[in-house]
Amino acid sequence: MPPADAISSLRMLLVDDDPASLHLLERFVETEGFEVATARNAEEAERIALELQPHLVITDIILPGKDGFALLARFKEKLPQTEVMLLTGHASVERAVEAIRDGACDYIEKPVNRSRLIASLRKARQQIALRLENLDLRERLTAQAREMLVGQSAAIEGVRRTIGRVAGGNMSVFIAGESGTGKEIAAEMLHRLGARAREPLVKVSCAAIPENLLESEMFGYEKGAFTGASQAKAGKFEMAHRGTLFLDEIGEMNPGLQAKLLRVLQDGQFTRLGGNEVRSVDVRVVSATNVEVEKAIGAGKFREDLFYRLNVVHLRMPSLREHLDDVPLLAAHFLGLLRRKLNIEKLEISSEALKLLQSHSWPGNVRELANAMERATALRRGSTLETSDFALGAESVPKTPAFTEKQLVIELGTPLEAVEDRMIRAALAACGGDKEKAAAMLGISARTIYRKLGEG
Repeated sequence: MPPADAISSLRMLLVDDDPASLHLLERFVETEGFEVATARNAEEAERIALELQPHLVITDIILPGKDGFALLARFKEKLPQTEVMLLTGHASVERAVEAIRDGACDYIEKPVNRSRLIASLRKARQQIALRLENLDLRERLTAQAREMLVGQSAAIEGVRRTIGRVAGGNMSVFIAGESGTGKEIAAEMLHRLGARAREPLVKVSCAAIPENLLESEMFGYEKGAFTGASQAKAGKFEMAHRGTLFLDEIGEMNPGLQAKLLRVLQDGQFTRLGGNEVRSVDVRVVSATNVEVEKAIGAGKFREDLFYRLNVVHLRMPSLREHLDDVPLLAAHFLGLLRRKLNIEKLEISSEALKLLQSHSWPGNVRELANAMERATALRRGSTLETSDFALGAESVPKTPAFTEKQLVIELGTPLEAVEDRMIRAALAACGGDKEKAAAMLGISARTIYRKLGEG
C-alpha cells in the first residue's frame, strides 16, 4: 500500500449553494490530487454521491432544504466509508464540534483559510489511506479464511457467519465440537479477521502439556521458582499480549489451574510462578474442547463460573457427518495441498471413490478425511485415486457410529505399537472421536491418546 500522500484518484464531493464559494473551494483543493465533483444542494449531493462513491465530502452546513448536519447523517447511513467535513460559520461552531462525535472527520470555519483546509485534507487522506489498507487486508484475510474453512453447506456457512460477526470484537469465544472438526482453524479465523490480526496468536494445548508444567507454561516463572528454573521465562499470556490466546482442549485443565485462569480473565492480572510482581495483559481468549462441558460441570471437573467467562460467544463446529455434501470440496482441497506438498503434477479422484468417501461415517471428522487422502495418495497406483486406494474398513457405511460390536480382530505377530494404534483409533471411532470417552474405555488418560497419535 503506497503512503497516503502518493495515493491518486481519490474522489471528493464539494457541496455549497454559493457558486463563488464552490469555485473557490475547487481552486483550493485542485493541487491535492482529488477527482472533484460538485453539488448545489443536499438532494443533488445525495444523487451524485450514490453514483460517485466519494472518499471525502466537504459540505456547507447552510443549504437549501436539508442542511449539512442532515446530509452528514444520511451519508453515515448510506455511505459509512465516506469521510465528511463540514464548512461552518462562527455561529455554528458548537454544533459542528458535536457533529464530529456523530461521525464528521473535521470542520472548517468560513471564510475558508486555505492553509487550514489543506492541513485538514491531508489528515483526511491519512485516515482514508488507513481505512483502504484495512479494507484490503480484511478482504485478503476473508479470502484466506474461506480457503481455511472449506465447504458450502449450510452448516459451514453458519460457522462463517458467526465468525464474521464476532471476529472484530474482544469478547471470549468458546468453540465446541468433536475432535477433527476444525476448532483450531476457527480460532485462527477469529484472530485473522479481528482487530488483533497484526498481533500474536499464541496456542496452548491443555491436553498435551503435563499438569505440573501447564501453570508455568501459561503464566511463566521467575529464576529459581523450581529446580531447573535457571532463568526467568515469560508465559503464554505475556506472549499473547494485545493478541489472541487459544486454549485448546481446555476441558483437560485441572480445577486448581481453572481458578487461576478465572482470576486472570476477571482482572487481566497475574504473577509469574515464584514471583511477586503483578503483571497486566490485554489478551483475547478463545478456547475449545471436545468435552461435553455441561456434564463436566455436573461432575465437578469444570468450573461453571469459568465456563460463563469463556462462553460469551458459543461457536459449535459441526461434525463431518452433518455436512457430507462438502466431502467433494474437501477432497479437492486436500488434493491441491498434496499436489503442492509432494510436487505431483496430476492427482485426481474418481467419482466412485468420492461416493465411498461420502458414505463413510468419519468418526475422526475432517482430520480423518485429510489423513485418508494422504494415505491413499501414498498407496495409489496411478494419477487417479480409486476406491481400492482407500482403506476405510468397516466404518464405510452410511450408518453411524461404527464399531457397534466393540470387537477388534488383530493378527498374531502384529507389532505392539501397531496394536496400540489400532486399539486407540477403534476406541475413538466407537466414541465418535471423543478422546476423553475413548481414554475412559481404554483405561488410559486423554494425554496418552494425544501422545500416541503424535498430536501432543
